[in-house]
Amino acid sequence: MWSTAREYVADVGKDLLGGWLAKTCGSTLLAVICGWIGGRDKLVEGLFLIICLDFALGFARGWVDGCLSRAKFRRGLAKFFLYYAAILASCLLDDVLNVKAAEVLLHVDFRSLMVMYLAINETISVLGHLRSFGVPLPEKMIRRLKDYRDCTVFQDRPGKGA
Repeated sequence: MWSTAREYVADVGKDLLGGWLAKTCGSTLLAVICGWIGGRDKLVEGLFLIICLDFALGFARGWVDGCLSRAKFRRGLAKFFLYYAAILASCLLDDVLNVKAAEVLLHVDFRSLMVMYLAINETISVLGHLRSFGVPLPEKMIRRLKDYRDCTVFQDRPGKGA
């Protein structure tokens, strides 16, 4: 019995330590990338899930419509990297502008604003995919999200008073 347990532990140890260099390099790279975008929090996790959902629904829509395209697929993947670049730039802007502002009155969280903007934009895309599949969605909700995206919710609009 103990020899079997010993063999099992040895096998598990070999599995854990096998390819340690690649595992170490990969985890270090991911830790650095996560650090560059300000870490992992609910905002980034939510955006990542919305992007994955948009990507999957876009793929399914292309499959159903019979119009899968390598160019559209590459554009969808490129969007991941461009969103990463936008979040990285806003995180760097946070670092640059908020170095001394932490003790003063001014502190703007540009990273969170950027992630929220991207999440709203992706949500509009997800809702568009869902509408194409026949899911009934309230027009008022979609209009409200588009207003947030276009920042018209905070401006005076004709017929809205003030």
